[in-house]
Amino acid sequence: MKTSTKIALAAALVGTLGLGGLTQIVEAEQPQAEATQHTSSTQTSVLKLGSTGEAVRQAQKILQKEGFYKGPINGTFSAEMKSAVIAFQKSEHIQPTGVIDAATHAAMD
Repeated sequence: MKTSTKIALAAALVGTLGLGGLTQIVEAEQPQAEATQHTSSTQTSVLKLGSTGEAVRQAQKILQKEGFYKGPINGTFSAEMKSAVIAFQKSEHIQPTGVIDAATHAAMD
């Protein structure tokens, strides 16, 4: 995986911890409509079904490059994305939850 892709994914995921950091990153590069991240009231870097934004887009690119994701690179964590994450997690011997948590993110580096 290219270093620039790793850096972009890490920055996007870390931005979710910065209470709006992801929104600022995305706003600088994309229209406001795509600057949303569905998280709980206590923001975390977990990406799951329904999440949207640049961190999801970067995860889609990584999973597509690795051959797990065949869908569109659109920044939306869909059911197809969840299936790809589960397949990736199984290949890495990670509990297959379909959620990109810290362990899954580390395996994607």
